[in-house]
Amino acid sequence: MNSIALISLLVLILVIVIGFVRKINVGLVAILAAVILGSAVGDSDSDIIGGFGASLFIMLLGVSFLCAVATTNGSLELAAKKFLRLSGGHAVVAPFLMYIIGYVIAAIGPGCVPALGIVAALSLPLGKTTGYDSVMLAAVGQLGSLAGRFSPITPESVLIKGLADEQGITGYQTNVLIYATVTTIVLSVAIFFLFKSHKVKDRCTEQESTAKFNRSQILTLLGFLVVIIASAFFDRNVGLISFAVGILLVALNAADEKEVFRTVSWSTLIMVTGVGMLMEIVMNEGGVELMSNALASIMTPRTAVAIQGLSAGLLSWFSSAIGVVWPTMVPTVSSIANTVGVSPDSLITIMCLTASYAGFSPASTGGTAPFRSSLPV
Repeated sequence: MNSIALISLLVLILVIVIGFVRKINVGLVAILAAVILGSAVGDSDSDIIGGFGASLFIMLLGVSFLCAVATTNGSLELAAKKFLRLSGGHAVVAPFLMYIIGYVIAAIGPGCVPALGIVAALSLPLGKTTGYDSVMLAAVGQLGSLAGRFSPITPESVLIKGLADEQGITGYQTNVLIYATVTTIVLSVAIFFLFKSHKVKDRCTEQESTAKFNRSQILTLLGFLVVIIASAFFDRNVGLISFAVGILLVALNAADEKEVFRTVSWSTLIMVTGVGMLMEIVMNEGGVELMSNALASIMTPRTAVAIQGLSAGLLSWFSSAIGVVWPTMVPTVSSIANTVGVSPDSLITIMCLTASYAGFSPASTGGTAPFRSSLPV
C-alpha cells in the first residue's frame, strides 16, 4: 500500500471531520490542509494553486451572481407569490404549488439553497390560510427543490458535470433529473399523508393581492430566460452567460451592486473550490484511487450501486453535498465502474440522489429549513 496515498486520504477525512465538529467552513480547512500536505509531498506553490478550479469557480460565481441579483430585487419571491395565486383560493392546490415553486426556482439557476429559503418563507402564511401544516408545505417545497437542483444550469449540475467530464462520463444528466423528479413526487405524497393532510377540507381562502413586477424585476426574469436559452440551445457556458447577464442587470440599476455582493454565497464557493484544491493533491498522490479500490473491494455488480449510494448518503448526513460529498466521491466513479463492472451512469445517478435527499438530516441546512418555517417571524 502506498503510504503517501493513505496519508492523503486520512487528511481528507480529517478535514471533513474538523469542519463538521468545529462548525468551520470545510473549504477553509481544506485550503490549509492543501498547503501543508502539498508542501510535505514536495509540490510547489504554483502546483498547489493550480488545484484551484478556476473554470468551476467562474461557473459557480456567475450563476450565484445572477441569482443574487434576483434575490435582492425580489424577483424570485414575487414570482413565487404570484404563482401561488394560480390556486384561485382553493386550499387543496397549495401542496402541489409548493412543490412546483421549489422545483422551478431551483431549476432555473439558483439551485437548492435559495429555493429552500423561499419555500420556507412562503409556507408559514400559506399554512395559516389553508389549514395545512406549514412544516408539511415546507417539506414538499424542499423536495421540489431537491429535484429541480439537477437541471443542467444549476451550480450542483455544473459541479457534477465538470467532475464527470474529467472521467469521460456523459449522458447521465437526463436520468438524474427524471429519477429525482419521480422520487421526490413519491416522497411528497408520503409526507402529505404522514401529516394527515388528506383530512384537511378544501376551502376557498382570501387571496392577498401582490404587487406588480417593476422594471428591475421584469429585466431580471428576462435575464433568466436569456441564460436558459443560451445554455440549453446554443451550448454557451452557463457561468459566463449568467455573469454577463448579471453584470448587465447591475449596470441597468436592476439591483444594488453592494447588496448583490453581500448576497452571493461566498462560503459555498470557498467550500467547493477549497475542497477541490485538496482533492487535486489527494488524487495526484493516489488517495482517490485508494478509496476507489477500498469501495470496489466490498462491491459486486449487484451491490455496487447500493453501496455507493449508501456511502454518499451517510457522508451527506454530516456534510454538504455540493461542498464535500460530490467533490469527494464523483472522482471515484470511473475506477469503481471499471473494477466492478457496472455502469458509471448508475453510480453517479445514485450518488446524486442519496446525497441530495440526505439533506433532510437535522445537521444540514436542508434538514432545518422545514422546521424554521414553523417558527413565528
